[in-house]
Amino acid sequence: MQAFTRGHLKRGGAACAAAAVLIGGTFTAGAASAAPGPTPTPSPVVTTPATDAAPAAGAALPGGLAEALERDLGMSLAEFNAQGALATQASAIQAQVSKVDPTAVVTLTGDTIAVQTSAAGVAKAAAGNSKVTVTAATTSIVSRNATNVDALFADYVSTFGAENLLSVALNASGEFMIRTGEPENGLPVATPAFTKTLEPSIADFAAKYANVVVEDASGPAKPTFEEGDPFDVVNGQGYAAFDAAKTKGGLCSTGWNGFTKGGEPAIVSAGHCTMDGFLTDAYLTNPIFDKAATGDPAVRPQLLAPLGTMGFSQFGGPGNSTTTTDPDGWHAGSNIGTDVSVIDGLPENFTQAPKVAKWTGAATWAVPEQVSTDSTNINVTAVASPVLGAPVCKSGRTTGWTCGSVDEIGAYAVAGINYPSEQNPNGDPLDIRAVRGFASFTSTIMNDHGDSGGPIISGTTAVGITSGGGQMNDGTFVAIAADLKTALAATDGYTVKIFLEAPKVTSTSPVFRKGTVTGTVAGAPAGTTVSVTFGDEDPLNAAVESDGTWSIAAPNKFGTFAVTAQAKNGFSTSAPSESSIQVIKETLAAPAITSPVDGSSVGAPVTTITGTGKAGATVELSGDVTGTAVVGEDSKWSFTLPQGLDDVSVYRVNAKQTLIDWNDSSATTSSFTVAPPAPVITSPRNGQEFVFNQGPQVISGTNLEQASVQVTVNGKSYTAVVEGTTWSVALANKLTSGSYSITAEQQWGDFRSLTAASTVTVLAEPAPPATPESTAPPTTPGATTSPTTAPIVAPLAADDLANTGASSSLLILGGAGVLLLLGGAAFLLIRRRNAR
Repeated sequence: MQAFTRGHLKRGGAACAAAAVLIGGTFTAGAASAAPGPTPTPSPVVTTPATDAAPAAGAALPGGLAEALERDLGMSLAEFNAQGALATQASAIQAQVSKVDPTAVVTLTGDTIAVQTSAAGVAKAAAGNSKVTVTAATTSIVSRNATNVDALFADYVSTFGAENLLSVALNASGEFMIRTGEPENGLPVATPAFTKTLEPSIADFAAKYANVVVEDASGPAKPTFEEGDPFDVVNGQGYAAFDAAKTKGGLCSTGWNGFTKGGEPAIVSAGHCTMDGFLTDAYLTNPIFDKAATGDPAVRPQLLAPLGTMGFSQFGGPGNSTTTTDPDGWHAGSNIGTDVSVIDGLPENFTQAPKVAKWTGAATWAVPEQVSTDSTNINVTAVASPVLGAPVCKSGRTTGWTCGSVDEIGAYAVAGINYPSEQNPNGDPLDIRAVRGFASFTSTIMNDHGDSGGPIISGTTAVGITSGGGQMNDGTFVAIAADLKTALAATDGYTVKIFLEAPKVTSTSPVFRKGTVTGTVAGAPAGTTVSVTFGDEDPLNAAVESDGTWSIAAPNKFGTFAVTAQAKNGFSTSAPSESSIQVIKETLAAPAITSPVDGSSVGAPVTTITGTGKAGATVELSGDVTGTAVVGEDSKWSFTLPQGLDDVSVYRVNAKQTLIDWNDSSATTSSFTVAPPAPVITSPRNGQEFVFNQGPQVISGTNLEQASVQVTVNGKSYTAVVEGTTWSVALANKLTSGSYSITAEQQWGDFRSLTAASTVTVLAEPAPPATPESTAPPTTPGATTSPTTAPIVAPLAADDLANTGASSSLLILGGAGVLLLLGGAAFLLIRRRNAR
């Protein structure tokens, strides 16, 4: 910040009127900008002597971001953006691995994200990114005593105070750096050693820790604001803040266009720019006259219009507390705070732009519409924490674009607004503020008075707010930035406006009702959604996936619809995209016929046709069966024939379905045969069992007249002998022990019948009875004995006589006996059929 008094400025009503058109900055005026409201009294207007005129069109101007990158870092804008994208990934990895190992160090080196850790679980947390390498922590990291900035900062301040301290921070090597002007040997007290010990030295303090390095530096840092009388947006543009009486004020730079917790427009800047709340009114300055645009410190800044009201601010700990407030609280690091302020109540004619000021050819900003649309302004696409090693650049009203890298992350001591006039009883400066952030060490000055509050980016990612800086004892310069995420967390809900690409609709028209409409949003950060409106329908929201795609259902009605799509992330929105899409009727799928199945043979009568389809649709049957059926909620339908299909024949049934607001389906056809009945297997009976060695040798049954019969026994085929309506198969041998599957089919004209099936079993040979041990004398060799019992022959049922043919015992009978027995069998068969 650059402070000033009214003595720096002269009043001039004409100059105020000329400054009424808002130009530059993160805001643009409407199509017809009105003059600002009543000018405060006294009027915050500068004089307009000749030396304050706008620079000539041909004057040399400071370079923009591309020039600053080449000058300060030797890299192109494309390389910077690529590094920034990697740094954003590294920031997310840092947050992830810190949950596993709080001491892990994540750095960006070239195009590689390096993770140093002693915890094995970190490798898993960082997996999935080809640019990530995980290495074991160095010995100093593993064995360090200092584990975090907060505890080390607290230990230092409680030991030495903050008078000579500049920073306590972690660098990319995993070392904790203490930059201080504290004397190396301390201040010994001139009293006997046995009565009082010497005061601790900075060397003794550092020796307590295995990983602490002390460097000589003057502290604390100076806030980069400039004093003067009130003044005044893209991010990084200048503004002036004034007290209520308009007697005191300062120049700063806007940090980030953003929003209040409720979504109202707001600006985020540095906390010290309000002088602890003393400055209350902000005015936008004309970018044409800011030093970053002119390069000429003699050109005085000029006001454009009221910018808003300075709202919440915090410089240091909560409530602007200093490093020496409540020393006991240091054990929890409670006073390491931030440097942030907000500007509320922005004029309605300001249009926020999520861009950073270009600082090249600023005279073109005299056309308000060119401020936000100028392609040389830098888009801001995300917010992330800084990463060690990442390149960063800042924009500000005084030095424009300057670049460096994140060399340290830690806590920095910055002089407060009363420094060094107020002191505590120990003689230490009372007003020193601790700011959590990061530092860049450069060979040339990176920020100066008036740059305070300005934005710091890594690629297109917002990472910090310019807070302070100065020259080190070795001649190098240090630029100190407040961590942006920490700063926003202190504001109770303020957010940064980011640039979002307009969504694209990638679906090919036409689509069906409630069909999927797809699209993309390039470079969308996590949490982005797309609001899609079809014609005059209510908006629908679709989440953007990690690959940038989104999808949503088309309207549930027909016609051609205008499609408006707009990306949203928090309160940030993209420009809307316009397209159109046609919704047409969808054609129903053909229904299925599940019974009778196409190509099947079924028995008569066929009384029902069944199938599946779309719930609510009407199925129309044609062909050999006509009628309709409605598909139920279970997607099934059924049609009962008025009269069953009895005749043996081939039948053809067609089915299609219709439904209101759908195109009719194509037809499904089932061609099936009502087949002749299966022949009957009368012998042996299904399930019949036969004793060992008494299996059947003849298989027989009945059939349709004029039909031929084919029989299989365990897969072996036989052609049956058909006599009228009976058939039989004589096997070469009786069926031996085992299980037999018998099937029979008949061919009746052109039609093959259904299949009859039967299963019979022939039992295995029974085990011989056990023979008891005999005590009788042995039989004389050669002697013969007659069996004491006759051979056992299983009796046959009357039905079995007709099925099995002659018993083997008949072979011993004479021819007359055989004839008599056969005659008796025939007599039994005739009686059985008559009895039935």
